[in-house]
Amino acid sequence: MINLNLHNANILIVDDKQSNIDILEDILETSGFKNIKSITDSRLAVGLFESFKPDLLLLDLMMPHLNGFEVMDQLRTLIPEKTYFPILVLTADITVGTKLQALSGGAKDFLSKPFDIHEVQLRINNLLETRYLHLQLEGQNQVLEEKVKERTYDLEQANITLDRANKELEVLDKSKSDFLSLISHEIRTPLNGIFGFTDILKYEIKSPELLEYLEGLEESAKRLEAFSYQALLITELRTKRRKIKPEVVLLDKLLELTKTHLADKIKAKGITIIIENEQTIDELRGDLELLQTCFDQLIDNSVKFSANNGLVTVKVYSENQSTICEFIDNGSGFPTKILNKPFQIFGVDQHIDENIGLNLALIKLIMDLHQGHIKIYNNQSNGATVKLIFNNQR
Repeated sequence: MINLNLHNANILIVDDKQSNIDILEDILETSGFKNIKSITDSRLAVGLFESFKPDLLLLDLMMPHLNGFEVMDQLRTLIPEKTYFPILVLTADITVGTKLQALSGGAKDFLSKPFDIHEVQLRINNLLETRYLHLQLEGQNQVLEEKVKERTYDLEQANITLDRANKELEVLDKSKSDFLSLISHEIRTPLNGIFGFTDILKYEIKSPELLEYLEGLEESAKRLEAFSYQALLITELRTKRRKIKPEVVLLDKLLELTKTHLADKIKAKGITIIIENEQTIDELRGDLELLQTCFDQLIDNSVKFSANNGLVTVKVYSENQSTICEFIDNGSGFPTKILNKPFQIFGVDQHIDENIGLNLALIKLIMDLHQGHIKIYNNQSNGATVKLIFNNQR
């Protein structure tokens, strides 16, 4: 494809001897070149160069008015810096000094006088092929640059869109968090009233049937209160509004408080709580309120899903420079859905009584805040185990 284009090349000859021009034109026409222009006055070279736009310049060095070196110096400003433009110097002077001066001026090759036909053809063909290859490369580079500009523009627009979407999501997330906080706070106000009236009604109502209804109302209110607390705390932890308040937390105190908080539930089901602490680990370091929430939630779940007169074991031990607290029950174990996605906040297709996912999501956030870990699994025989891992506690 390149060879077919060579014969359409524009070739300019500048030589003060018309006889030399005639010989070169004859060689070029015989070789199939069609677009040839020539001048004997070197002073016209620059003007003709601009109008003819040659692909190859055959330039004599020794000429009156302007020699070949001066012509090349004038053409320097017309040839783009990174463009390959071949200048074939015509000279009878083949000394090293002349060649070096010509090469530094922009020449790409030399033809010695008198001309050899085959040498003229070969050198012209070689220079034009190189010229066309460079032009093709420049074209490809230009196309590539345009594509890069397009892709860069597209990427910038995508980033702007993404940034806008992220800001919208931040606003929506803040609105959602504010809404949940508001709802959680607003729920507590009427709940306080409900608890107050139920306490009064317990002493006023004598009917066993009405007392049973009242107990159901109180239980529902407690569930709503627990959900309100969990939802508010999850929102505060996820939005980083709740900061950790580290202190030394005594394990015995933590477990005794948990048993006190859940005393009615533990007694109602006849659950036995066993504490195994063979290594006598006395303390953890963390946020007392948040750690108390973890222990309360986990033992509450263990009691809830254990059979009557069941057993809940809390094991405390040290392993790999970490303090580990295991909560083990002999209940029904975790459903498959919970095991597959243990820390997802469930609730859409589950009753609030069984919203284990909400508890685990809250505990996961608390453990993350303490730079710890939580693992859950079902036991081989029956029941489930939740393992809290506190790093560098001793």
